Amino acid sequence: MNRVLLKLWRIGDGLYSRVRRFDFEDRWGTNVFRVRVRPYVGPTVALPGGEVVRGGDVVGILHLYNLRLQEMLQEIKSENRRVLMVKREVQRSLPQLAEFVRSHPRGQRIKALVGVTLLTRGVEPLGFIVTPLEDTAWYRFKNWYMRLFVRLCHPDGGRRLKGKKQPMRLKRIVLSLEELYGRYNA
Repeated sequence: MNRVLLKLWRIGDGLYSRVRRFDFEDRWGTNVFRVRVRPYVGPTVALPGGEVVRGGDVVGILHLYNLRLQEMLQEIKSENRRVLMVKREVQRSLPQLAEFVRSHPRGQRIKALVGVTLLTRGVEPLGFIVTPLEDTAWYRFKNWYMRLFVRLCHPDGGRRLKGKKQPMRLKRIVLSLEELYGRYNA
């Protein structure tokens, strides 16, 4: 990604952050997540421990801090190194999320951390479950937008999207608090 586009992204990211009003954002640190605590909207999801997340339950909505990841990965050309670095940064960031949930005023009510992403390869060993998304106009638009994002930001952009046997699709990832605390207890 060229430096001009990255500079513009930094400006846009500041505006995005103000509009989204994240409950957790490590603005000057290195955490690769942002979180908004909100009621869950979506189909019922059965968690590994037997608990269920239903519409209206309080969850932490995960957002990848894409600008921070892009800055970390900017000079790395090897796809394998990029994947390993993202996995390492996610693992390093999750204990801080456990502490955030534990200390949040509504932390006792939060059932799970939920995100929507194209990056689902290798998340199960980290404790996440992956579920398909509903086929709605919003998720079709978001899938198109995120694929455009990959095309612009990834060093192999368009080739990466075309080289897949199956097209990249957005999916929902869910991390139960039992898994979060059990694996990443700060």
